[in-house]
Amino acid sequence: MVALGGSSVQVGLLFSVTTLVSMVLRPTIGSWVDRVGARRVFVPGVAALALTSLGLQLALTPAALIALMIGLGLANGLISTPASVLTATSTAPEHRGEALSTYYLASSVGIAVAPPIAFGLNAVGGMPLAFAAATVVALVIAGLVVRVPGRPPARSGAERTGFRLVSVRALPVSGALVLATLGHSSVYAFLPLYAVSRGRGAALAWFFGVYPVWMIGCRALMRGVADRVSRVHLAVAAMALQGAAYLVLALPPTPVTLVLAAVILGTGTAVLYPTLAALVVDRADEAERGLALGTLSASWDLGVVVGSVLVGAVADRGSYGAGFVVGGLGALLGTFALVFIESRPTRRGVAVMGGAP
Repeated sequence: MVALGGSSVQVGLLFSVTTLVSMVLRPTIGSWVDRVGARRVFVPGVAALALTSLGLQLALTPAALIALMIGLGLANGLISTPASVLTATSTAPEHRGEALSTYYLASSVGIAVAPPIAFGLNAVGGMPLAFAAATVVALVIAGLVVRVPGRPPARSGAERTGFRLVSVRALPVSGALVLATLGHSSVYAFLPLYAVSRGRGAALAWFFGVYPVWMIGCRALMRGVADRVSRVHLAVAAMALQGAAYLVLALPPTPVTLVLAAVILGTGTAVLYPTLAALVVDRADEAERGLALGTLSASWDLGVVVGSVLVGAVADRGSYGAGFVVGGLGALLGTFALVFIESRPTRRGVAVMGGAP
């Protein structure tokens, strides 16, 4: 984008366009998985990824790059959503938390190793080689899709429901997740700027070195926790940890505060989303589990999009520290919202142990 003369705003649009497309489509994609099965949703997603990566080789203007990000957002939704739905629906409830944690562990590893690989490919052969690697990845995924079941689970006619944009049952928990993710983008967008503005740029290595390793380690070691304790209690604790981590990041950045924030945030992030995903799937009707998980996924994207704008506005008018306070307060509000939702009379006395809502 920069080499083609793009502005900072256009660089930002590369990411926001992809997220917005995924956010809007995820619930619908989850509903498609419920109706036609995962494989038929995977196929257009793989095609979108392959065609987008090939199109990137030919893009000559910033506008063309931004337009291609629509294809990447479509590919992301059509590949990641059915993969998570298939993981959740093909696993018994008593092991669902572990299965989803394993899936998101694999996702975390991919996110961790992809950037250094991409930078390495770019150094060797420029962006064309990096884009070609994405095309190869699409072909590998196509080979894996062949092994995915071709049809959705058989259901009686009485279990089928009309088309819905979102899962009503998943909305309360999804609303709490929106609040919890308001500060997510600030970690990557504003923490480096905050540290550099305080003359602590070198200290960033402490956070970005510890955080991914700690988070991946926690996901690996704590995969089955959501199946052994209350999913709700675990999600509340994880959300509160996220809020505390953002408040620590609001402090003047030092190696001590950055490591502490990395450990707290990594612990909360490792268990929060897989636990909430297992919870909404447990509570969804069998014919709408994909829709429920798609609704939850869209709420994550919505929180990231809203949070990036909100935290950015606060940082512009106040300080980076104030922006992190907004993220922390959002997560704490999400914690209180989840506690309130689960304490309503309709939920009172319901045990959420071992995946049973």
